[in-house]
Amino acid sequence: MTWRHIARRDGALTARTRSTRLLLGALVTVVVLAGYLYPIAGTAPFTTARFPGFVIGALTTVVPFVGVLTSYGAVVGDRESGAIRLSLSLPLSRSDLVLGKTVGRAGLVVGALVGSLLLAGALVVYPFGELALARFLAFLVVAALFGLVWSGLGIAVSLAAATRRRALVLGFGLVFLFAIVWDAAAEALALGLEAAGIIDGQLPGPVQFALGLTPGRVFERVTVDLVVPGTGVEGPWYLGGWVALGLLVLWAAVPLGLAYRRFEGSDLA
Repeated sequence: MTWRHIARRDGALTARTRSTRLLLGALVTVVVLAGYLYPIAGTAPFTTARFPGFVIGALTTVVPFVGVLTSYGAVVGDRESGAIRLSLSLPLSRSDLVLGKTVGRAGLVVGALVGSLLLAGALVVYPFGELALARFLAFLVVAALFGLVWSGLGIAVSLAAATRRRALVLGFGLVFLFAIVWDAAAEALALGLEAAGIIDGQLPGPVQFALGLTPGRVFERVTVDLVVPGTGVEGPWYLGGWVALGLLVLWAAVPLGLAYRRFEGSDLA
């Protein structure tokens, strides 16, 4: 048995559950609906290069919930039931198990996300829109990376927690902090400092960088600076899209890597 068997089996079993179908269905519905509404509610010219700027707010809200809720039980569920000891008694290492689970769960989220964006792109183009192929393909890659980030965070909490309940609480905590509270707190901080006369309109660059380290913020900076034409991130170089792209890659790799190190040394008995 290899990680590929784990990925195929786990992905197929997860896709059959009602909760997963509902989550992925909600993601697809939101993205396709955005593609339908963009030519109606957006600003001309209507192109697949400008569509990312229209849909990005919905993605930074929905993808975190779908990614974490689809993935948080991947490993800890087997750990609670004892199935993980049976799996590891086969010719299968812990790294194979984690890689298979990650590919299986992330594949569902990324597949639904990319597929729905392709359908939304078709709605943008037909009948009066314009296809900007290179920029749209670039956005698909960045959006897939964003989906991988949140699936990876779900797998990470599944590796770090000892029970499904703890993994769920930890996963919801990450979504609540990074997708709901963080931006509101940053805006409140800026308004408070401006009201106190400490800043004049904008936070200093290093503070903007620190407050913009969340997955949603770096995804937004990459999209605005590198994908959508005629837009860009103002400020010093470290607030630019290429730095944000590097941070997005780190979000996809570092939490999962740290959680795997903890899982690798843990006692599964």
